[in-house]
Amino acid sequence: MHKKMTQMLILAALAMSVGWGWRGDYGHEAGAMVPGALLALAICLASGREDWIKRASVLALLGAIGWAFGGQMSYGIVIGYTAASSFVDVLYGYVGLFVIGALWGSVGAGILALGVTESRSELERFVGPLVAFYVVLTGLNLSGATDWLSDRWSLHDSDWVAATAALLTAGVYAWLRPQARKACALIAVLAAGWWIGLAVLALLLNLRMTPPRSDNWAGCVGLWIALVIYLYKMRNRAAVLLSFYGLLAGGIGFAVADCVNMAGRAQWGFLGASETFRGMDAWKWMEQLFGFVMGFGVAWGFARLAKALSPPNEDDAPGTLRFMALAFLLIAMPWENLHKNVADWTKANTLAEGLFGLSPQRWFLFVALLLAAVLALAIWKHCRDELPFIPTDAFGRAQLLFLSLLWLAVVADFARVIPVLKSKGVLYVHLTFWLTALLCTGMVLMRRREIAKESATVASDQVAWRLGWRYVSCWLVVPLLLFGLAKLTMAMHTEPLPGSHLRFGTLSP
Repeated sequence: MHKKMTQMLILAALAMSVGWGWRGDYGHEAGAMVPGALLALAICLASGREDWIKRASVLALLGAIGWAFGGQMSYGIVIGYTAASSFVDVLYGYVGLFVIGALWGSVGAGILALGVTESRSELERFVGPLVAFYVVLTGLNLSGATDWLSDRWSLHDSDWVAATAALLTAGVYAWLRPQARKACALIAVLAAGWWIGLAVLALLLNLRMTPPRSDNWAGCVGLWIALVIYLYKMRNRAAVLLSFYGLLAGGIGFAVADCVNMAGRAQWGFLGASETFRGMDAWKWMEQLFGFVMGFGVAWGFARLAKALSPPNEDDAPGTLRFMALAFLLIAMPWENLHKNVADWTKANTLAEGLFGLSPQRWFLFVALLLAAVLALAIWKHCRDELPFIPTDAFGRAQLLFLSLLWLAVVADFARVIPVLKSKGVLYVHLTFWLTALLCTGMVLMRRREIAKESATVASDQVAWRLGWRYVSCWLVVPLLLFGLAKLTMAMHTEPLPGSHLRFGTLSP
C-alpha cells in the first residue's frame, strides 16, 4: 500500500476514533459534529491535494453537518439486544447496529463528498439556506415549540419538527432568493426523503426497530436514499461511491465494535482474569473502535479519489462560506456542546457560590458570549487577511484548524470530568483520549507539505467511479459476519448481561 494512502487511513481512523469517543460524552447531533469535522480535516491534510487543502474549513463544515444527521438515531436498546441470552435477539441487535452505523457513515460521507466535487459557486449558495435553517431550528428549540409539538404529536418519538422546519425553510428561502434554489432543492429533497422514510417504514409498515424509543432510523433511511438519488441525478458518481464506502464502513464498524463491548461486559477471557481491565468502560471501547473503523473505511474511499479525481471548479473567490464555516466550527459547534460542561458541574454541585450577586452559571454565560464575540471578530479579520499570526499557507491553516478543534474537544471534556476522575474507568478513557490526540498531533506536525502532481483528470461524473467487484464481494461477507458476531457473543455468557433487552422473547439458539 502506498505510504501516503497508509498515512491517510491511519490519521483519519485515529481522528475519528478520539472524536467518536468524545461524541459519546456529549451525544446527539451536536456531539457527532466534532468527529465529522476532525475526519474531514485529517483526510484533507493527508491527501496531498492542494485543491482539497484550500477547502479545509469547508470540508470540516460538511463533515460536521454530514455526521450530525445520524445523531438523531437511538441505539441504546439495540445494544441491549446484543446483551441478551436469546440468539434471535442478539442477531437482531447486530443487524440493527449495522443499519444504524451504515446510515451514519453513508450520509456523512455523501455530504462530505460535496466538498471535493461541487464548484465553489454552488457551495457558496448554501450559506443563506443553512444559516436560515439554523436560526429557525434554534428559535424552535429555545422557545419550547419543538418540545410542545413533539409532545402533542409524537410520531414514534421522532424528530419530525426539525425535518419539517428544514422543508419549510428551504421552500421559503428558495422563493425569496431564486439564485439559491439549487441549494434549497437539496435541503428540501433530504427533508422530504426523511419524511417518506418515516411515513412508509415506521408509520405505515409499523417497522419499529427499538420500541418504545425513537424511530428516527426510518427517517434516516429515507434521507440517505434521497441523497443517493439526488447525487445520481446530478451525475455526481464520485459522491455516490463515497456514500457507499461510508455505508459499508459504518455498518461493519458499529457491529464489530459492539462485539468488543459485549466481551468487556461479560468479562470474557483475559478481560475477566485481569484485575487491570475489571471496571473499565467497555462502552467507550465500542465508541472508539466504531469511530476507528468508520474513519478508516471512509478514508479508503477518499484515498481512491485522491489519486485521480479532477479538482473541483474554483469558479468563484472564497466568500461568505469561508466565514460561515469557521464561525460554525469555532463558535456554534463548541457552543452547542460545551454548555453541557456547566450542566454537569451544576449537577455534581461543583458550582455553588456566586459572585457579585450572579450565579457561577451566569458568569460562564457572560464569558462565553464575550469569547464568541472575540472569535467572530478574529474570524472576520482573518477572512480579510488582517491577522498576521494565522499562517498564510493553506496547509498551515488546515493544520492549525485541526489541532485547535482536536485539543479544544479533548481539554474541554477532561475539564468536564475532573470531579469524577477518582474512577479508574473514567481516568482510563481520558488517558486514551489524550494519547490518541497526541498521536494525531505528532502525525500532523510531522506531515510534510507535499503537494500531489497535477495528474488527476477523472471528473466526478465519470463511470470510472463505479463500485468494483471487491466492494460488492464485501457485502457478500456481511451476513456471515453478523451471524458470526452473534454466535461469538452468545459464547461469551450464558445469562443476560446487565443492560440487556428482549425484542422477540427468549428463544433457544
